[in-house]
Amino acid sequence: MVTIDAIEGIVNGSIRYHYDVGDDVLYLRLKEHGESAAIGEETDEGLIELREDGSNRLVGVTAVNWWKRFGRGQLPDSLREIQKVIEPLAQKLGGK
Repeated sequence: MVTIDAIEGIVNGSIRYHYDVGDDVLYLRLKEHGESAAIGEETDEGLIELREDGSNRLVGVTAVNWWKRFGRGQLPDSLREIQKVIEPLAQKLGGK
């Protein structure tokens, strides 16, 4: 039996995403700041915003229990359906 433990991709050429299926955690990060040191802070929405150390620029967002909170029902077997739910969070980073 084959199972998927992670899904990765890029939104609009500028934001890298990694979805840890087993732990239900979505990581979004601006590609140009993939290696930048960042400090995480939880928002009122329960997201963790990653801000570049020094400039305080938003460079990433982490969502724990992402599908449970933002998806509907079981995780679909369609990447397009999963990507539709990733896109709104990517817009927080400017991935329009």
